Amino acid sequence: MFENILLEPEQEELLVKLVEASRNVPRERRQRFQYSVVVGSGDPSDPRATIFHDGFPSGDIRAHLVDIEVLVRNELLIRQLRNPMAGALDVAPQGFRYYEHLKIKLGQPVERIQSTVHNYLSSEQFQRDFPTAYRKWTEAEVWLWSTDWEAQLSTIGHLCREAMQEFASELGRRFNPPNFGTNVQHVVARVRAVLEHRGSTLGSTERAFLDALLPYWGTVVDLVQRQEHAGQKEGESIVWEDGRRVVFQTAVVMFEIARALARGSVKG
Repeated sequence: MFENILLEPEQEELLVKLVEASRNVPRERRQRFQYSVVVGSGDPSDPRATIFHDGFPSGDIRAHLVDIEVLVRNELLIRQLRNPMAGALDVAPQGFRYYEHLKIKLGQPVERIQSTVHNYLSSEQFQRDFPTAYRKWTEAEVWLWSTDWEAQLSTIGHLCREAMQEFASELGRRFNPPNFGTNVQHVVARVRAVLEHRGSTLGSTERAFLDALLPYWGTVVDLVQRQEHAGQKEGESIVWEDGRRVVFQTAVVMFEIARALARGSVKG
């Protein structure tokens, strides 16, 4: 479908920033990107533009004007010129599909997340030890990059919640701690039981790290529940950034607990 589209990495990166910014604004506040050419800075033969949008963390980004023009020529962006120095941009439907294509091209689900956090997460051991948790998390991650992401924000939260429940259940089966409850909803208490049971096999540094991870685990549980219920309790709109956060944080906290306990198993 995209055989005839050849973009440089900087152009792909710009498209990704624009798509994700558009996703980070609630539907009732949807807006166009406004841009203006920066005068008197850099190489005059390679002018830059400042692009403004509420979805950017700082409110604006800089981009090479030629990169904007390439994305427009490839029908990934729609541009409305006000004058040669300023205009408005929208991500075209094909731009959203190309964004999904870029994310899928990066590799398998965990590899896509690894590319975001510089290979911080290890996938093979986790898939082997926690297959159901991994499958649930993978489903959530796939929805995150899909063109149908907005309709699936609650589903993303639901799948991450199930992943955390399965993760806790598998920890209980592996380590068989005392006072490990049977209610899968009690994910914080169940993980606490495992960590307390295995704490004696860990060094002081790992124990301190796990002590810090438990409240982190509880906070991610709260984030996931908020995501699943679409922020109804808080009265806030849920946007793509919320989905990205719960997918990423669910992965990080599960992997860190699994890796720390694996080290404890070796020492024990």
